[in-house]
Amino acid sequence: MLQFDGWKRFLIWSICAIGLLLALPNGFYTRVEQHNDAVIAIDLGAETAENQALAAQWPYWLPSSLVNLGLDLRGGAHLLAEVQVEDVYASRMDAIWPEVRDALRPKRNEVGTIRLQPSPVDELHVKIGDETGMPLALKVVRGLARPVQTLTGVGAKDIDVTLDGDLLIIKLSEAERLASDERTVQQSLEIVRRRIDEVGTREPTIQRQGSQRILIQVPGIGSASELKEIIGTTAQLTFNPV
Repeated sequence: MLQFDGWKRFLIWSICAIGLLLALPNGFYTRVEQHNDAVIAIDLGAETAENQALAAQWPYWLPSSLVNLGLDLRGGAHLLAEVQVEDVYASRMDAIWPEVRDALRPKRNEVGTIRLQPSPVDELHVKIGDETGMPLALKVVRGLARPVQTLTGVGAKDIDVTLDGDLLIIKLSEAERLASDERTVQQSLEIVRRRIDEVGTREPTIQRQGSQRILIQVPGIGSASELKEIIGTTAQLTFNPV
């Protein structure tokens, strides 16, 4: 039988006691999590009676760190959000039209009337009154193009401008679409992450799936509807069941 010196036995029991003390909060997971969330909310200025009551559920002098149990052990909610890049294209086209109109207005004597025509959401169709002025109109509008702000689009412009009869057809270039998609997805990721982080220490999983989707998993959330409420309204996102 092994024999240990007294100081060794004391050290072993002390380590075990400390381990049990540190693990204690996980035996009261919901209570401690509510305490932690309330403490964070109070620190941020939301010192309501409800938050004070939740904060008082767990003694401040006890450890309050929790092990992330994840969805498989603890349950929770997950959503698959799809980024609506087409809406971004439409917004860009809406923003480009005033620039096109203002650029062509001083050239009306050469190009005639300038009228916006019905078009797909990701294009801009502008009717030029005098077809003889089409080359000039094309040159003026192409002059509005800007360099694509991305390393992969070096040398490319953000819009393509073509002629079709008496119509100027303006649309985002392929390089600009790719850059816009990337910016939109990254912005959506940050929005989702920030809004979920605001509700407390839930240790969510937020990751990109494919080119236009975001997988959101949050332990401890009761339902997908609750998770949607936390995320709130985000213009470029739609939610799909997983």
